[in-house]
Amino acid sequence: MVAVSLHRLGRLAVVALQSLLWISCASVDSKLKDPNSPVVHHEVPRYAKGFDWKQLADSTFEITLFNLESDHDTLQVIRWKPRPIQRIASLSTTHVPFIESLNGLYLLKGVGFADRLPNGAAHSLYESGELLNLTTGNELEPEAVFSIQPDLLFVYPFGGKSYDKFLSKGIGCVQVSEYLERHPLGRAEWIRLFGCLMGRQSEADSIFFRIERQYTTLRDSISRYVGNRPVVFAGSMDGDRWAVPPAKSYLATLIYDAGGEYLFQDSSSKGNLILPFESFYLAASTADYWGKIIYEENPISADEITEGDDRLRELPSFKSKQVFACNALATDYHGQALLEPHVLLLDLNRLLSRSASIGSNRYFRPWEFYD
Repeated sequence: MVAVSLHRLGRLAVVALQSLLWISCASVDSKLKDPNSPVVHHEVPRYAKGFDWKQLADSTFEITLFNLESDHDTLQVIRWKPRPIQRIASLSTTHVPFIESLNGLYLLKGVGFADRLPNGAAHSLYESGELLNLTTGNELEPEAVFSIQPDLLFVYPFGGKSYDKFLSKGIGCVQVSEYLERHPLGRAEWIRLFGCLMGRQSEADSIFFRIERQYTTLRDSISRYVGNRPVVFAGSMDGDRWAVPPAKSYLATLIYDAGGEYLFQDSSSKGNLILPFESFYLAASTADYWGKIIYEENPISADEITEGDDRLRELPSFKSKQVFACNALATDYHGQALLEPHVLLLDLNRLLSRSASIGSNRYFRPWEFYD
């Protein structure tokens, strides 16, 4: 069995793909009524930058997926003829909440890294054998995908020609890059693309607009009462350097909307800032709070935050016990949280305002271990 290494195709290895993929019932040329059908409606998302679609006069859709790491580049163009979907699959567990929110779990027949699904309905399907794991270790198993024969396969926005084997068998590959969106509502808005492809557009729109209303209502309420904004930094160690999110990143937006001020808000970088330790430490010494995403099965010490570097224990945020963290192994931060940006926002606001309700936080929680 031929396997494609997903480990080698890590998220940092995303490349600009110039693929033109057409998906319809079977043979596109024989099924499309008019390959040059005029546009009836052009739908541009409110926050998401990674996709849009055009509804055409022949009742088909032209969906464009954009390369979010290269301005003005197109990743994929899909000509989609709506039809009943029988089976779908995904290479990422992060896509499952979108499908589940649209009541489509019964259509989901395979998921990459299914053994890592958080507890819930999809995990139960995997445990019962109704949901196939498409990977072994870090390797995608094409034969597992072929055994399902999904109508749609949601994939990562990288991999290049490795997806051709599926397209040649009539499996429509859709490159999803929700995790590259910079606005929290931009990530949530990808549910509208799933809705378009699954024939559940009205349900997807209803879900997204409710999420938008919850987020913006809370954000606006916070902005009316916020006084001095506490300064927050985040990032991770890379050798003796620090990688920190840029000013217009997902996390920086959440921090600002929650009533904080992101430490590197004046940076103009589009990607992560890579700082020498000395430069980072000097800047971090001025921050009130330290936030971090961790991946720990059972965090029990300060080393999960400091990564064993005792110099970080001298930072004011650490010494004053104003560190918070989201444990992505204990919460579905990269999955369900995409559809709950208002919950992330509330968590952060409780932390930064020292709310008495902080114990109710779902994702971001105060760090407890300082010894």
